[in-house]
This record gives sequence, structure tokens and C-alpha cells, in this order.
Amino acid sequence: MTLVSPTRSTDTAANEPLLAYTVSTSPDPLKASPENPQAPEEKGELQIVGSRHSGTPADVQWIKVKVPAGPMSPDLATDLAKITPRISLSGWSVRLDSAAKEFVFSPSAGHAPIGADTGFTIQLSEIPVNRKVGTSPITITESSRTGSSAFQPRSTTFNLGKFPADFYLRNLICTPLVIDNGGEVTLTWERSANATYELLYGDTNLDVTKDSSKKITNVKSDTTFYLRGTTGDASNPVVRILSAQVSVKKPDLEIGNLIVHGTTRLNGAATTKNLTVDGTANLTGATTTKNLTVNTANTLHVRTIEGSGAYGSLAIGGRLTLSTEGREVNVASKFTVAGTTQLNGATTTKNLTVDPGADGYLWLKTGRLDTAAGTNLNAYGTVGIFKNSSQTLHSNYISSGFRETTYRANGAGFLTVVMTCLYFTSNTGWRELNAYFSASVTTGGVNHAISVPQVAYSGSPQPKNQMSVPVAKGDTVKVSLTNTRLPGGEGAGYFSVYWTPLGGGPNLTQAAAADLPATEEEEVLETFYSEEEVAGVAADPGAEPAAG
Repeated sequence: MTLVSPTRSTDTAANEPLLAYTVSTSPDPLKASPENPQAPEEKGELQIVGSRHSGTPADVQWIKVKVPAGPMSPDLATDLAKITPRISLSGWSVRLDSAAKEFVFSPSAGHAPIGADTGFTIQLSEIPVNRKVGTSPITITESSRTGSSAFQPRSTTFNLGKFPADFYLRNLICTPLVIDNGGEVTLTWERSANATYELLYGDTNLDVTKDSSKKITNVKSDTTFYLRGTTGDASNPVVRILSAQVSVKKPDLEIGNLIVHGTTRLNGAATTKNLTVDGTANLTGATTTKNLTVNTANTLHVRTIEGSGAYGSLAIGGRLTLSTEGREVNVASKFTVAGTTQLNGATTTKNLTVDPGADGYLWLKTGRLDTAAGTNLNAYGTVGIFKNSSQTLHSNYISSGFRETTYRANGAGFLTVVMTCLYFTSNTGWRELNAYFSASVTTGGVNHAISVPQVAYSGSPQPKNQMSVPVAKGDTVKVSLTNTRLPGGEGAGYFSVYWTPLGGGPNLTQAAAADLPATEEEEVLETFYSEEEVAGVAADPGAEPAAG
């Protein structure tokens, strides 16, 4: 009688049996009875060995063995009443529950303890084997508990195959059994022709249906070979697996965890993902490691750490301290810091680039920003200035018209113009949706302009726009605000003009007419409205506010 390794399934971990079970058959494998109903049935035997692996005994009320019976492929027996059941435990009895197709084994008392030293055997003999080739599920269910907990049923299932009468797969032999690293072995076996066969080892799966031997070369580690034979109906096939193993001298190893309590000597190149050494590790040759962890109570003493390969890198998870004054750190390529960087001493950089992405910015939290004499501070985009001492030059509501004001800068600074749309509508066909309030700032011969829609769709974000323009000391700066409302259009906006002096210098002052060059153009005054009047326009789009 040979031990088989049937496919096994169990309930969830909470319902997994407290006892461990192994199943074997005689003959091995079981043979299906002849398909001719006049021919006598094949006889088979099922042996179940049970044990308790834990030192704590388990109380058992009963053990049930469910055997499928009938004429179909998944059935094991033709008639359960012809089976002879036995159990080796003293004081236990057995009965057949024909309706449930189960043999029920139970002690004479209400329950019995089964400990680590109480192994037992269940035998089902004289089984009239079904006439169909296929796989049959044998379910073992126990009612058990530990301590004073409640009894509960716990199940496990073994799938046993019934093979054709002329099927055989046997005598898998590996020659030799021990080889040098990189050597070869020859596998031989005996098999019938009415099945398909596969040889499996490592990540390899070979079709050997037409073979009875196979040479395997370049074996570098201890290897287990599995020979799998499959036959029967594709809807319910039967599978038999044999195994053989070869041992390799000085093998290549791939393991999950390696714990070394003594000295470990690596004479050649060594590559490791995780290495924990409780004792002394002397690495006298080249050593490559993916992760190296030093416990917090210890120190890693290294003279030189360098990356290797095209993408070599050095990653330090804690603090890197250069303890000797004058030591330098030179980074010739990209240097990325994902966390806070604190520079307590003087810092010199040739070029400093702030990521232009949406979240990139340079923040001077305290102190000041100085530029040396003869250097330039260049801004190629919009410059936003926020300072508590900024001066509001003018702010008002604007519905239509034109306004132009000229100022003279008694000191250098920034002029900021902010425009906001106040009118919303759900009528997407109105023409004023294509009309804009606009503002322009001219200084030093350069004109800067922004605009904002007169009207926005209801539910959309409130349209805003702003610009900051640098103004040199002594220059004039002309601010123009304009809006041409389309016929029948509605809309209301708000504008603000701010002056932010640099270095705490004097504010911007409006230039007198005598200070400005003569112009033949006549200024067209802007139409302004008060806040209450604009609110009335928003409430009644058809109303025309009074000019202010």
C-alpha cells in the first residue's frame, strides 16, 4: 500500500479540523471497475490515519467519512452497504447513514479526548469501485473542540482518482542521486500509453507524453522532479504524480531568510537582498547587497560608499553627519531631497532651480533676500508681491467706460492690478459672454495687459485675473481700465490697483497734469457704480444702474 497525495481542501482557518488526516488506497492507484455491467466489480480499500499534532488534546464527539456512491464519474462506490468499516480506537462504534452517504464513527461516551499520543486508523474495506473513470471527493468531518469551548463541525476533503484498468505510472528513478554543481541527471519511468504526461521542476514544465526518460542538464541546486500523468474524461480527469530528487554538491541557493549566528565567510562575489548577522561577518571579497540594515544600537564603519552600474545610488534613511570640519560632499548629478532641508551655515550655489510644477515655490520664511552690487534680479513671468505696507491706489466697480491714470514713482516698487467678474448668468447665448473688462499698465516703454470676462456661466468658478509690474524709481506708470459693453449686454466687475514699494521706500503718487507730456487725446471717463447699485443689477439683470 502506497501513500497518495490527493488534492485537499478545507474550510476557513476557524473551521479547520483539529485533527490531522492522511489518506492512502489499496491498490494504488484505485482501478475503476469494468464498464461491462456483467463483469465483476473491482474491490478497493481506503485507509485514513488521524492524529493530533498539538500538545493540547482535542475533544471529539464524532468523525464522519462521506463517500459518494452511484453510477456517475464523481462517485467512488456503487453500493455503500457492501463496504466494511473499522476504526482502531477502543470503545468507538460505527454506523452507516445511508441518506447522507456517510460512515459515522463515535465513542461510547458523549465525547473522547484525542491527544498527541493517540493516533488512530479508519479503514473502509471491500469498496465496490464505480465503473466510471474520474475523481471522487472524500469528505472527513469532525465535531470537536478544545478546552470548554462549544463543539463545532470541521471538514476537509480529499480527491481520489479512479483510473482505467490498464493505466500505470511507476518507478520514477533519478540517476545519479548526487551530482556536482552544473551537472546532469537522467530520469526514467514506466508508464502506460493511455494518458498524457508532464515533467515539472522549478519553473519548467515539459511535455513527456511520448517519453519514458529525460536528461536534465546544468542542474545547480537541489531539485525535486514531479512526473504527472493525466487520463480520463476532460470534465473529470484523474491525476497521478510521482516524485524524485537530486542533491547538488555546493549548490546555488535561493532562500527566504538566512540567519547566521557565527562567522560567515564569502570568498567570492555575494549578492543579498536582506542580510542579518548576529555575530561577526568578515567580507574579504567583493560584496554586493541590495539592502543593508544596521541596528540602532550599532555603527556601520565604512571608508567609502559608492554606487555602481549605470544607475548606482546611495540612499540613507536616517542622519548623515560629516563629523570632521572641512569634509566635502560633492554631487555631480541630480540631488533630490524629499523632506525638509535645513542649511545652518553659509550656502553657495551656482544655479538654483525651483520645479515649475503647480506646487513648486521658493519660500523665504524669515530673514531677507539680498542681491550683491552689480547683480540683477530678473523675473520672466508674473511677479506677485504681498506686503503689509502695500498701498491701495484705487478700487471700484466697473460696468462700462474707460479710465486712465498716470502715476510717478518716487521709489522703486511693483504695481499690481486685480480684476474680478461679478456677474453670472445661465443664458449661454448672450453676446456679452464674449466681452471682457481689460486693464493695461505701461511703464518704461513696455505695455502689460490682462482681461477678465464681463459675464460667467452660473456654477462656474468666479473669473479673476491679476498682474504685477516692476516700476523703476523716477519712472511714470500709466494705468488704463476699459470696458465696452455690447448692445443689450449685462455685466459688472471690480478692480483694484495696489502699489508695493521695495525696501520700504516712498509710495507711488499721482502725477500732476503739468508733469506729463502734452497729448491731443481726450480722456473718456469711466462709468462707476456703487456696491448697492451693482447688487441691484445682479438681482434684476434688466435694470440699468444710475451712473456714479
